[in-house]
Amino acid sequence: MMERGDETPFAGLAAGPVTASSLAEGNVRTLVCALYCADAHNGPGTALEHLRSLQGFAERRLSGLQRIHGEAELEASFRGESQTGVLFLVENGDALLEADLDALRSWGVTAVGLTHAGRNRIADGNGVVSPGGLSAAGRRLVGELERRGWVIDVAHLAAPGFREVAEIFGGPLVCSHTGLRPFCDRPRNLDEAQVRLVLDRGGVVGLALAPEMLSITGRAGIEDLFRQVDWLVQKVGPDGVGLGTDLGGFDGACRGLEDHGRLGLLAERMLGAGYGREAVAGIMGGNWYRFYSGLLAGGTEIPG
Repeated sequence: MMERGDETPFAGLAAGPVTASSLAEGNVRTLVCALYCADAHNGPGTALEHLRSLQGFAERRLSGLQRIHGEAELEASFRGESQTGVLFLVENGDALLEADLDALRSWGVTAVGLTHAGRNRIADGNGVVSPGGLSAAGRRLVGELERRGWVIDVAHLAAPGFREVAEIFGGPLVCSHTGLRPFCDRPRNLDEAQVRLVLDRGGVVGLALAPEMLSITGRAGIEDLFRQVDWLVQKVGPDGVGLGTDLGGFDGACRGLEDHGRLGLLAERMLGAGYGREAVAGIMGGNWYRFYSGLLAGGTEIPG
């Protein structure tokens, strides 16, 4: 919406990869939305200005979505007893070097991906050739995030930074949207050791619908996604497996899963493969709900 200069409120969007009608059709009641900070804005002053512009856009345009600040609001949203709820994640944390972290939490941000694909003042993203780990400023920020009870999302972090975060950060890790390297061997995707590390830290691995994360050919359909789901379930069990659709964040489409309204087809595929209903419910959203419910109940409720 922002890139197109679209001033239509979210509730009024009639078409696109994410609309109120497709969320309702897919029975999606709670979202984690990324405040995507493009690498072009990295740097002192410019990064924070861009993040603030994203917050302002969200406040003006995301009508029909309720910002979640606590466990009770999350439960009401997830159970369909209130408006569709939204938690926020900063994707590319360069601005956090100058931002007021407590004010961001109060606004509704619970997690941060330290980088996007490129290099910023914190670390290198997984699009950087010959990447390094955390900068000195990055290590200081990671310490502050742990003290304030934030979640770190490793989705775009290059392998050296991933390893360093795992060593020095004692808080929860997630991977919000990814594919798996055994199926699509790209630096953007996780290998088995990284998956296990995230799950060992109590997190969830969200599989994306982006074709370039599901298949080395860049073309994918529902069966490609199911194969990755099934691989995870067979390797680590269903409890840490989720979806991180990233709809609206990539070009192309996963055939059969072009919007949220079609997500039920994946649930049907899992049931047809013999998955229990409890496992399917967890993968389709329950595992993320459990993670965020525990986060908000554990003394880290966001002041409204």
